[in-house]
Amino acid sequence: MKKLLFALPLLLLFACNQEPKVKITGSIKKADGITLYLDKLHTASAETVDSVKLDKDGKFSFKTKSNQPEFYLLRLSNGKLITLLTTPEEEVEVNSISTHMSRAYIVSGSTGSAFVKDLNDKLKETKDSLAVIKKQLKEKKSDPNYGSISQNLLAKYIEVIKDQREFSINFIMKNATSLSSYLALYQKIDKDTYTLNENSDIKFAKIVASSMRALYPEHEYTKAVLANLEKMQKNLANIKLKELIKEKGANYPNLALKNTEGKEVSLNSLHGKLIVLSFWASQDANSRKQNSTLSKIYKKYKNKGLEIYQVSVDQNEDQWKEAIKKDGLKWTNVCELENGSAMAVRNFNVQQIPANYLISRQGEIVGKNLYGLALEEKVADYIK
Repeated sequence: MKKLLFALPLLLLFACNQEPKVKITGSIKKADGITLYLDKLHTASAETVDSVKLDKDGKFSFKTKSNQPEFYLLRLSNGKLITLLTTPEEEVEVNSISTHMSRAYIVSGSTGSAFVKDLNDKLKETKDSLAVIKKQLKEKKSDPNYGSISQNLLAKYIEVIKDQREFSINFIMKNATSLSSYLALYQKIDKDTYTLNENSDIKFAKIVASSMRALYPEHEYTKAVLANLEKMQKNLANIKLKELIKEKGANYPNLALKNTEGKEVSLNSLHGKLIVLSFWASQDANSRKQNSTLSKIYKKYKNKGLEIYQVSVDQNEDQWKEAIKKDGLKWTNVCELENGSAMAVRNFNVQQIPANYLISRQGEIVGKNLYGLALEEKVADYIK
């Protein structure tokens, strides 16, 4: 009996030594004297688990206990970082260069980390493409053919966003059993734009949540995605309920952008009015011509229930405000200057500038891209 009791601590010690670990090694070139941190990523925070000061060779080696898939960051003290997704017993190797760490690294020995790299590489490609289009829009504003140029660039912008969405969807469908699909669900093109749409793409959130609940029921990321899915479902249910309450619900997405004074104004705030939803650009000749028509219609029908909600695709605040002042626009004018109202353009599938929609008092789109006399006649039909 005494021998058995004596042997028990040794068995326990042996069992502890067998606890699964993850080994992460590699090198970061041009990082002599810079500290490299290994951070464990939680859903709402990061926890530093180890660190090392790199020498001229840049070699490093970390070991950490792990009994389930986890997200980690390799983070330099200069702010550069790499995201990894490991599973127990993996030996991950990462090689990079400090100056271009997240854009030029090679990872091996970890399927999840390779998936994360694919996701981030695609997102970087998308952001870079959109940045080029934005730059071209700014550079071409003084071009006499800006109207047609901006239409083509805007179409490219929308196509790039659509391509990113399709990539994210295909990734989730192929890799639903990997925790990397959690990352695919919540990637952002910019601070306000997710790669997936919260309402129309909820089915993909359900796929990821179902897979994670079956494979990792107690994981903090599983609990997070399930909580978020519940919130999304409630929001969607509320939207459907509102549509049922109305005799004829609105058949258009809401917009909420800032006006010239920085105050957010929603399109839905005009519900009950006959609304001309107009998309324009301050440096586009056809848009400025349309403003003349809109001013005439607005003056004639504003006291009879007509409102205009005008969305600019400008990124130059001074030019936008100057055009509003010069054209004497008295209605609601809004813009997301940081990205040229890209989300609004995307939601309404705008393919050209200027563009417009006519929305009835009941919230139904009853006209699209009507100009001049055709727009005035349509407004007259519905203002009665």
